[in-house]
Amino acid sequence: MEILYISTLCSPQVGEYLFKTSTSKLGQEAQKYHRLLAEGMALSDLTSSVKTLSSIPVTSSGHNRKIWNLPCEVNGKLIYNYIPFFNFPLIRTISIFLYTFFSVLIWCIVGKKQERKIVVCDVLNLTSSLSAFLATLLTGSRVIAIVTDIPTMMTPESYKKHGLKRNLFNKIVSLYVKGFSGYVLMTEKMNEVVNPRRKPFLIIEGIVDVDMSKMDNSLDKKDMNRIVMYAGGIYEKYGVKKLIEAFSLLHDLDLRLHIFGTGEMQQDMHAYTSKDSRVVYKGFVLNKEIICEELKATLLVNPRSSSEVFTSYSFPSKNMEYMVSATPVLTTVLPAMPVEYHEFVYLIKDESVEGLANVLREVLNQPKEVLHSFGVNARQFVLIHKNNLVQAERLLNFALRLF
Repeated sequence: MEILYISTLCSPQVGEYLFKTSTSKLGQEAQKYHRLLAEGMALSDLTSSVKTLSSIPVTSSGHNRKIWNLPCEVNGKLIYNYIPFFNFPLIRTISIFLYTFFSVLIWCIVGKKQERKIVVCDVLNLTSSLSAFLATLLTGSRVIAIVTDIPTMMTPESYKKHGLKRNLFNKIVSLYVKGFSGYVLMTEKMNEVVNPRRKPFLIIEGIVDVDMSKMDNSLDKKDMNRIVMYAGGIYEKYGVKKLIEAFSLLHDLDLRLHIFGTGEMQQDMHAYTSKDSRVVYKGFVLNKEIICEELKATLLVNPRSSSEVFTSYSFPSKNMEYMVSATPVLTTVLPAMPVEYHEFVYLIKDESVEGLANVLREVLNQPKEVLHSFGVNARQFVLIHKNNLVQAERLLNFALRLF
């Protein structure tokens, strides 16, 4: 089976280049999800090749480079292909749409009788995925939608900044997403919204990198201070303010709260760090640096409020990354988190500031050996059941059932 993967996925090398040279930083969570899935499919015996067709995630306002024509990169059966374009408003959109349409059209037609072919689309990457979808309609090809977020429930700041554009985006996605052959979703609840025609669907709530089994998380390499760590969007609705306030109620001098990421609260970080020197804002860094910091931390926290509507439609990728690090995880009881995860994470059942402070105190007062053992068990669970080889194999078997 041949796979054509339509998204903004970049190789790690291109991703680092974009991180260093763009003024608006690359969304690393989506990149990691799609990369792990593509790498997993390429390693499967069910595929002869996995080719990406990627619209590089840059805009004219976010990057000074105007001409993009990157060479393809080959990593075994995984081939990274990048759509060439001129980085000017509208011209970029038109060129990506046309290039994708004809590339997918030709790919679907050539050798179709000799090999089963399937197109996989990240539906939130509207321009190239809509174009690819139209090409598959003309050729009668199978096409799978990967839906990692419900557009109308994405970060509200994007609505304020691009109101009309965002509304148009939502309407187009809502229309064309209904026509796919099958769906890969993060939660069961998503299916009610994106799949009204009851097409086949598969839940892949998260993926971990099978290579994380090689990463050493040992007590002798932990930081000398007990570090509570948060990495993700710096938004009050994600519970970051509550986490800082709860941490400040703990008075142990060897405790530190390390916060990584960007968002609306970024401008407030100086005030928090000035008030409590144990709170350290680390900014926005590459994911590989985040992973190194997770290995040294004592506890990883996801304080996202479980009462927010969007939490029923998304399983946070940070929980998966946290768990596979083998550092113990403290999280709210998110509606979209399957019950099977509960025994492998510490749960925040009282989401008030006082409640969060109490559970932080309770967990952090446990012997370090107990905490470490708990984290190692969580890693084993996700490495066995949720690694990218297992999840990719599930997707490929799902794709075969569509023929």
